[in-house]
Amino acid sequence: MSGDSEVRKKHRHELHQEDHGPQLAARTTRGIQALMAACIAMTFALLLWALIDAGRPGAAPSTPPAAASTAP
Repeated sequence: MSGDSEVRKKHRHELHQEDHGPQLAARTTRGIQALMAACIAMTFALLLWALIDAGRPGAAPSTPPAAASTAP
């Protein structure tokens, strides 16, 4: 077993390959992560919008409700 006559097989980490699973699964996983990140960002944006909207003073009604204006 001399070093010159045998070529050592490189490990997949040395070849810069994925750890487990095919490359298609890696792209799918990245796609799912991107979709989840977009959903989380949208949730935070809607929450911020709701908090800002809730903090605004409500507009006063221009006419009183019909039930309150009628006297018995």
